[in-house]
Amino acid sequence: MSTGLNVGFVLTEHDPYCIIDLDNKESDPATQEQADLHRRILDAFDSYTELSFSGRGYHVVVRGRVPVGVHSRDKVEVYSSGRYMLFTGDVIRNAPITDQQALLDRLFAEMQPAPTAQLEEREELLTDDAVIEMAMSAVNGEKFAALARGEWSDLGYPSQSEADFALLSMLAFYSPSDEQVRRIFRMTWLGQRPKATHNNKYLDRALSKIRAQLKVHEVNIEGLKAKAQQVAMPPEQKEAPRPEIPPPAPITFPPGLVGEVAQYILDNAVRPVPEVALAAALGLCAGVAGRSYNVSGTGLNQYIILLAKTGSGKEGAQFGIDSLVNAIRPTIPMVDQFIGPGMFASGQALIRVLDDHPCFVSLLGEFGLLLKQICDPRANSAQVMLRRVLLDLYLKSGANSTLRSSVYSDKEKNTKMVQAPSLTILGESTPQSFYDELAAQHIAEGLIPRFSIIEYTGHRPPRNEHQQPPSKELLDRFSRLVVVALTTMNNRATCNVQMTDSARDLLDRFDRVCDSHINAGNDIEVELWNRAHLKVLKLSALVAVGLNLDNPVIDEACASWAASFVHNEVNRVASRFASGDVGTGDSKQVYDLRRIIEFYFTCEFDRVAPYEVDERLFRKRLLPYSYLSRRTMNLSSFRNDRLGATNALKRTIQLLKESDLIAEVPVSQMNKLFGSRAIAFALTGMSPANWYRLPNP
Repeated sequence: MSTGLNVGFVLTEHDPYCIIDLDNKESDPATQEQADLHRRILDAFDSYTELSFSGRGYHVVVRGRVPVGVHSRDKVEVYSSGRYMLFTGDVIRNAPITDQQALLDRLFAEMQPAPTAQLEEREELLTDDAVIEMAMSAVNGEKFAALARGEWSDLGYPSQSEADFALLSMLAFYSPSDEQVRRIFRMTWLGQRPKATHNNKYLDRALSKIRAQLKVHEVNIEGLKAKAQQVAMPPEQKEAPRPEIPPPAPITFPPGLVGEVAQYILDNAVRPVPEVALAAALGLCAGVAGRSYNVSGTGLNQYIILLAKTGSGKEGAQFGIDSLVNAIRPTIPMVDQFIGPGMFASGQALIRVLDDHPCFVSLLGEFGLLLKQICDPRANSAQVMLRRVLLDLYLKSGANSTLRSSVYSDKEKNTKMVQAPSLTILGESTPQSFYDELAAQHIAEGLIPRFSIIEYTGHRPPRNEHQQPPSKELLDRFSRLVVVALTTMNNRATCNVQMTDSARDLLDRFDRVCDSHINAGNDIEVELWNRAHLKVLKLSALVAVGLNLDNPVIDEACASWAASFVHNEVNRVASRFASGDVGTGDSKQVYDLRRIIEFYFTCEFDRVAPYEVDERLFRKRLLPYSYLSRRTMNLSSFRNDRLGATNALKRTIQLLKESDLIAEVPVSQMNKLFGSRAIAFALTGMSPANWYRLPNP
């Protein structure tokens, strides 16, 4: 319990914090239903939590805002400003304060008094059997059937009252007649309670809220068609990325040897791509120099991911590196020790390679697949060990660093201690396979923030028929780097990279930029920007080495290039997470479905005809459920959902409906207009071009 000496905090508009106060005083105890609600809130909001002064309630601290403070009858209070909170220090969840804006929005909406509508009896359009059949065949038909059977607890409803409301909402959607809704509801298992059969009071109270939420009973198809046509794009328009994701910044090569190597690889690639050339140059130079030079106590090894579409020129990295290595091998045979294996079977295998060759670069193909394997919760012991070793090695290349030995019950797996191992990784993948497998856990574990992600999004470049061998000047400079690296390693020596005052000032300013992102960002941004300053430091030092092998000094030009490169790279990855264009889960599914719907409403019919779309629906600008099903069944975000692609699609459609982005066309209207009972949707009046300005539901 509290010691009597407490800390208070004033919530204002200028801080990022919000407090959820779950009250349960001894003089006014929470009911069982309220206590259950409090428990669900505690489970949902995974953030710092402590007991209140009574020892019975809770304070949950999160990042986020609510428009105004709210206080519900369920003894739940939420405030983000205008409140003074005393903390007890009786911690029950010692977790970081997390960003929970999406959950706060939902909690705030549920705590607001629901609007009500005056009930007006309207004519029945269909028979009871027809209404039931429509509800059973809808996207959420399985849920309707389960509620009708009384299986509400299996669906996660906290009490039958919430289940009653859900079933009444479904019936009210298909029937404008309140009397018909009451009659059908009373046919179900849920409708057998005395409070539902005694009189209409209980049902009418729910129906008045439901009718207020229903915008209109029928969809204005012609009006929506006109709105959709106003934003139609040319036939050649392809599915576009969300505008929130900034395009890759134009690639510039750094000064010195790194830039010269990149230029050679670009000029002699079969499909010249600057991003590929830069990734290869950084990987090769770091693979040679990573252990021989230090800056601020760390070596210069790099973790790099090169992303480009299949066939767009990624092979230029391997070709360029091989060309330079092959050219100097006759005079410096030991250059081969700086080129590592093309795959790692396990962490132990990687450590054994480093024991023999403590500094090298490995070119890893299909890195997205490797990432998926080693980060999968079901990863085997070898894959788990590899992930741990990759995490550890990034910071172990400094002269005074050591990768400790590992001992196992199986002696064959034991590894030796390795002094200053310098592993540089150049992994390649396609953007789709990499980002589809990327998830928040990969960021939180710290593996991805260690990588510099270089992405090429352009078209396949024209073939270059004019390959030339490297110039004598380039070979001389690269050979000397290899000789210096071999000599310093044999002598167990390192060279410390110095820094000019102007470069130090620039890196200090970049460090403050990182601080601002970390202090204001969510968990993803915190992890991404936490490594950014170190990445700039190591990159600028690598460029400085290429300028002067004997006395490398980071000047303002080196620091400026590295800071710009890292800032653009980290900002782009963070933007992908913010937009939902990453990984799996609800946010990725919503993003993918929005993209598919936007494409449907902004293209010509021949682009969607292969998906067996009824042209009559397309001309009326109605969206068939069958089209969405065919488009999503092979997307990893839906295919890999633990409940299956179909259930994931239904859940995502419901999210878009609840966000008032689409509306389901009643089956009666579909039958009347098209003689079809197929499920279809219409836009609710908002242009798809504006969807991407909205937050994810």
